[in-house]
Amino acid sequence: MKLFKQKNNKKVKMGRTLEGTIFEVSFTVLAILLWGFISWLSGQAPSTIAIHFDLQGNPNGWGTPGHILFACGITTIVGIAMMVFAYFPHMINLPVEVRNFRQYTLVSRMTRIMAIEILLLTLCMALTTLGSGIGWNIPAKVLILSTVGVILATTIICCVFIHKAGAQ
Repeated sequence: MKLFKQKNNKKVKMGRTLEGTIFEVSFTVLAILLWGFISWLSGQAPSTIAIHFDLQGNPNGWGTPGHILFACGITTIVGIAMMVFAYFPHMINLPVEVRNFRQYTLVSRMTRIMAIEILLLTLCMALTTLGSGIGWNIPAKVLILSTVGVILATTIICCVFIHKAGAQ
């Protein structure tokens, strides 16, 4: 058995739904608020800030706020891509075989949830780097690791639901 290879992969395109629209509007509003906050933070930050932290949360890499804006831009683009891919759930590779429409609906929902969680990860990155540059004492280790943990937990829980939906 090969992981991450789906058999009988049908090309499925999801239509617009109220749930999808709510996720998209929420994502857009959060992204706009997030980038307003990031812009404000970067304007307050000094020209050199800590951009990397070790496992104890101590800074061990330095750069400019532009480095963090670039990284936050990448994660935001990943979130946007996930919102788009939610309409094409057959393109999302999972360790679960997806065979029916209910499973595809769950894959689409999981992708949208994770897109919003990626925005939260973007916020955590900005808070720990730009926030520390302006004197905020933010526990980088706890904040980022817990956000990544939530993303992993979402993946595992949703894959279990997707698998169970295939057995029905």
